[in-house]
Amino acid sequence: MNIGQRTPQLRSIAGASNGRVKTDRFRQGGDAARLPQGVDVKVAIVAGTRPEVIKQAPVLAALQERPGFAPIWISTEQQSSLNSQTLEVMGVTPDVVMAPPSPDRSLGGRFAEVMDRLDQAFGELEPDFVLVQGDTSTTAAGAMAAFARRIPIAHVEAGLRTFDLDRPFPEEGWRCVVGQLASLHFAPTQAAAANLIRAGISPGKVHVTGNTGIDSVRLTGDRVRPEPLTNGLRRVLVTVHRRENWDGALDRILSALVMLRDHVPDIEIVFVAHANPMLRERVFAYLGQQSRIRIIGPLDYLSFISFLKSATLVLSDSGGVQEEAPVFGVPVLVLRQSTERMEAVEAGVARLVGVERDTVLQTASRLLLNEAERQEMVRAVSPFGDGFAARRIVDILQSTPLSEREVALTRAAV
Repeated sequence: MNIGQRTPQLRSIAGASNGRVKTDRFRQGGDAARLPQGVDVKVAIVAGTRPEVIKQAPVLAALQERPGFAPIWISTEQQSSLNSQTLEVMGVTPDVVMAPPSPDRSLGGRFAEVMDRLDQAFGELEPDFVLVQGDTSTTAAGAMAAFARRIPIAHVEAGLRTFDLDRPFPEEGWRCVVGQLASLHFAPTQAAAANLIRAGISPGKVHVTGNTGIDSVRLTGDRVRPEPLTNGLRRVLVTVHRRENWDGALDRILSALVMLRDHVPDIEIVFVAHANPMLRERVFAYLGQQSRIRIIGPLDYLSFISFLKSATLVLSDSGGVQEEAPVFGVPVLVLRQSTERMEAVEAGVARLVGVERDTVLQTASRLLLNEAERQEMVRAVSPFGDGFAARRIVDILQSTPLSEREVALTRAAV
């Protein structure tokens, strides 16, 4: 379905910009000059995971199309194989490829490795802006390394909050940290912008742009065909990867899937397995020999979109899936206790069902057996933008002045 038909225009929120930009270039002189005239603005784009690549690639493309910018893609290789696969699919060739963090180290140890290597890269490259996305370890490490070198930070997909540091962990903590350090906050929705302003962020630094993940869907969706159905069975697509679902929650979800298969005879459940070996082992042990349940993946981005287009219903704990599925009119059941994307729930395109077996089973069964109820979710409008968020982000970068003092601090050695 055409994205423009399924997404609303961005509305205003008190204090927050909606991507309306000034006409003066920010480096043309005067007290607000950013750089001398004729000098390109060097923007370091930091990414190391599949979601970051998907959501930063449209920003890179928009920067490359706009005169006056010199984007530099830095790949931290946080998710080495998935990251490389997604870079290829999105047509991105990194300018800097770092050594991947050691899988044998703790979360904090891997974070420290990424931050140290980014600090070295920023010291050598001397970017004018560092652009981070989302809430990964790469995101927080990039922001902290840039902050330590007094380089302005722009945060794509800013303002998402569950207000629970344990769910999701560590992502909620990382995005809160970046929220305190960033100079520019590109919020995907009005609710995200409101979260930032309530937290004390200056409204002038908050800009509602839409979600760049929808840009990627717009740019790639038309060239992806739906994956053919198996023997005419309706497809239920499932993804589970969040840390908070690694323990007992995963077993309850897997049990609900088997019972759902038994309860609804005309469905095939397709479980897209995560690359994590521990998760894959448990999924295959529980579902590997079940009829009408197929385990696939990990999938590259375009292949996943193909399966998503063919799905009748999605069960997932993924934030990105909550954004992508409504574009294609596919209802989402969110397998989490809380979500930072409550806009999807409020818009009616998703339902927060948690991880208890009976609740998951009953909600999924009801939607699959009551087409009128499912169609209400199909017809609902996605709240995540119109697919042109990257263009707004570049407009704002182009028109955002920094004071002469900030320029001096940015250029100063630390």
